[in-house]
Amino acid sequence: MANTPAKPDDTFLREVDEEYRRSQLAGLWQRFGRWMIAALVLALAGLAGFLYWQDRKAAAAGEAGAALARAIEQLEVGEGARARPALEAMTRDGAPVYAGLARMVLANDALAGGDKAKARGLYEAVARDAALPQPIRDAALVKAVRIGFDQLPPAEVVARLKPLAVPGNGWFGVAGELVAVAHIKAGKPEAARPILIALVKDETLSPSLRARAAQLAVAVGVDPATLGLGQQPGTQAGAQ
Repeated sequence: MANTPAKPDDTFLREVDEEYRRSQLAGLWQRFGRWMIAALVLALAGLAGFLYWQDRKAAAAGEAGAALARAIEQLEVGEGARARPALEAMTRDGAPVYAGLARMVLANDALAGGDKAKARGLYEAVARDAALPQPIRDAALVKAVRIGFDQLPPAEVVARLKPLAVPGNGWFGVAGELVAVAHIKAGKPEAARPILIALVKDETLSPSLRARAAQLAVAVGVDPATLGLGQQPGTQAGAQ
């Protein structure tokens, strides 16, 4: 179908509209000067650069995550000779979070292989690394203290894990148990009692951990009734 010719009135209105826009643009240029247009161009260039950087960052994170998952799978199937070099490279060249996770995986691997000293050293290094997110550092700290518990002075165990040994913290179960035992080793059962009672009453924790806490609590003089136990924890709580 042929295009319908524009009516004379329509053509006139369009010309007027275009002339108005040109005059507005000229006024804008005269009023604000070239610096405004340059600033606009720079802002658009900056936005484009930021979007590109975000896209590359997301792509790099995806690649790092895939590489980490692949290395973990290789360790699980006994292909440590292939996994460890990739993990070591990630600790040196990867983004901070993935480098920290790679160090954690290497520490777990060393622990599984019986090298507690190496594992503890790796965990300690991660726990001290201020560039890593706090949850990763907390996990490394708990693991390091747990491995070295028998060699550490009870006071050091308490000082390092006390911030985590509080109800509601994600590490309350493990950290609370270690702190309570450290108090008992230091001859301060009265300091262990409230922690053990809180562990027993925390229904989000595993039955086995709560059973151990109940047994320790009774051993340091806590009344079973305070724990909500109808009988000795070795029978009721231990059977959970």
